[in-house]
Amino acid sequence: MKQEIRQLRETVAQYQVLQTAHPHIIRIPGVQGGEPIVRDAYVTVRTIVEQTRLGTTSQELLEGHPPLTLAGIYDALSYYYDHKEEMDQIIEENRQALERLTEFSKRIVKKV
Repeated sequence: MKQEIRQLRETVAQYQVLQTAHPHIIRIPGVQGGEPIVRDAYVTVRTIVEQTRLGTTSQELLEGHPPLTLAGIYDALSYYYDHKEEMDQIIEENRQALERLTEFSKRIVKKV
């Protein structure tokens, strides 16, 4: 995991980091589809919101994503509520993409 994070940081250095009004949230075109992410953890705001909706606690998020901090988690949730319409659209688009991928996979399995 540490090596993956280091490689991601090296990759990120090649891109322009876009600051947001939230101190722990950045956007980097070309990284995570340009979605807002938690600085230094590279976990999307969408991931934190979806996991929270599923009942994942802050402590579980910290354990599952070691670079995350409580401040990053709560700033991600704050970002979500400040940009709810945009974030809900991102969440819905990802849900639809997953649904299409699942259907495609089922068709492939049936052919085999």
